[in-house]
Amino acid sequence: MAWFEAVDSSDTAAAAQAVDDDSLAVILSIENDLDDETTAAYLDEGVPEPVQAAYWESFALGFSDFASRPISTLTVGESSELTVEGAAYASVPISSGANASSVVFTRQRDDGRWEVDLVATLSDGFSTLLVDEYEHLGSGEAADAIRTAYTDTVVPAFWAAMADGSFGDDFNRVALTLLGEIDS
Repeated sequence: MAWFEAVDSSDTAAAAQAVDDDSLAVILSIENDLDDETTAAYLDEGVPEPVQAAYWESFALGFSDFASRPISTLTVGESSELTVEGAAYASVPISSGANASSVVFTRQRDDGRWEVDLVATLSDGFSTLLVDEYEHLGSGEAADAIRTAYTDTVVPAFWAAMADGSFGDDFNRVALTLLGEIDS
């Protein structure tokens, strides 16, 4: 997977091309407790390259520390496509051995390209944080831009993760809580 190679080689431009911009902005907001204005700017203008470079470096180091190997050494399985909320996703199984497996989700863009959807991919570990972030959004244009990102990015990502079934019942309960709040 090109994204794995880009992350391991600190190729920020290639990593940026491989990942959905809005999903990166949402994840950065959660991980760094960004204020609404900064998050909205990232959603509108894209995440600045120096911020992305620092994020991908940290991501590569964190993964390597956790898995005791670089992310590019993971085994990539055969993807399976699914359509949710009008968006085409692919669930790509990855593994680092016989007993360690996970999934990366990609989303097809309007131009036909496939990009890693970080929200769907990391949703199991971030679902509670995403719910908390949504529940504590303020008011104003920046908060409204974030709400739109939740509708356009988080909702389909959560549906894709639930449809795939890799994350289990606990994730599904949290995801349905957020989806219920967004729909109300």
